[in-house]
Amino acid sequence: MEPSGHGLERYVALESTVGRGTHGLQRWLAPASLLLSALFFQNAGLYSASCEYVRWTDEAVASVAGRVSSIEEEAQLALEDPVHGLLKSSKLARSLEGLSWSPEIWVDLMADCVILLLLWWLVRKNDLKTWTHLALSASVLAVLKGFLAWSTVLPNAAGWGGCKQSLGADGLMYFRRQNTGSLSLMDSLLDITLLTIQSLWLLGRAAPQQLCSDTLFCCSTSSLTLVCLSAYEAVARSVDEFRHERRAAVMGLFGLILCAIVLADITLAIGSKLHYSLDVVAAVPLSFLVYGNPALALMAQDWADTDVATSEVPTEALRFPPDLGIVSVAPCCLPFADLAGTYYLQDRDWDFGPFSWTAERQRQHYRRKSEIQATLEATRRRCEDISLLVQNSKRAAERVLEEKREEMDRRVSEVHNMQERELADAKSALEVDREAVAALKLKLASTSTSVPRGAAS
Repeated sequence: MEPSGHGLERYVALESTVGRGTHGLQRWLAPASLLLSALFFQNAGLYSASCEYVRWTDEAVASVAGRVSSIEEEAQLALEDPVHGLLKSSKLARSLEGLSWSPEIWVDLMADCVILLLLWWLVRKNDLKTWTHLALSASVLAVLKGFLAWSTVLPNAAGWGGCKQSLGADGLMYFRRQNTGSLSLMDSLLDITLLTIQSLWLLGRAAPQQLCSDTLFCCSTSSLTLVCLSAYEAVARSVDEFRHERRAAVMGLFGLILCAIVLADITLAIGSKLHYSLDVVAAVPLSFLVYGNPALALMAQDWADTDVATSEVPTEALRFPPDLGIVSVAPCCLPFADLAGTYYLQDRDWDFGPFSWTAERQRQHYRRKSEIQATLEATRRRCEDISLLVQNSKRAAERVLEEKREEMDRRVSEVHNMQERELADAKSALEVDREAVAALKLKLASTSTSVPRGAAS
């Protein structure tokens, strides 16, 4: 695995991506189908956990009936979360109370804008690789979420009282009917399918009015983190050709916006008692680990490159091994921020043995250095010869152009002089004709006066 760079190898390896046609619709729908199947599995686990939680709490309430009050009973059916208490007692929480638009609405709106913009950008750029990587990562987390929900049922973060309030009387009756076997398997599958369709738009979340269970990590936070990671990676590739200062400014501002959205989602998830603090905090590093998994990166790259023929790869690119996958590490992964960047997975044989600088290696180094210097010198001389040839050709073209211009001016002058002479000759002939006409008129006048009057009568 090699870190990113701006050298020759990287751009030659990326030459194989130039000229690819658009991917077929079925190649975009296959990752979406996998994600739908994973979300179905996740909602099936949450559905099963909700049924088990309702059955468990009903039995617990029945076992302690008459010995403790209902308030104490409901308090005992939830785990204590000190972080939630600190957030609820803070000045920020008190200042947000009574707003017409709750902070949850704003955070959900920003999250929806991020995912819509990301999907639009991926379709516009025909970035099947990032879409497949996002779908695979979300599918892995959804399957893990469903398995954990089915295998380990945790008390609801809001307690049994909050669960009853969110589900309502009809929801509680529905799950109690499911526990008693009054509902058929087809009814359960239909309800899980509807939950899957709804959770696809809600970034993998399930509405609290329909389910009442909890697992080790928060699916909404993990889904939003995956979307932000994909958006950051897509923008980073788009501005890769910018100057370093401009690229750092753009990515820094965009990263701060994404981090602010994720932190707001984490704060509201804990403050609203929808999840335990452990669930929300654990979702962030888990999302980073899954999204940065090299196996998923290889699978996404392989799926995006399946329809690319080997003959389309330029011959120059074959001198370097092609990239098998790309793994991105966000700069917010403290304390490993120095490792942030893009890593290209390549199939190479590396010798990790101790490196020794021998006399033979030194001779090879100097020989290679002299060869490179000779190549650079030959290239420099060739460039100078080409430059001199261009300058000579330019001067010759300018001379020819000047000669042509002079020849054209001479011909124009000759034609102009010839026209002037012809015009002068025509004027002289016209003047002679005028004098002849005047003389003729004078002669006619004198002839008419010399005739006798009688002869005339």
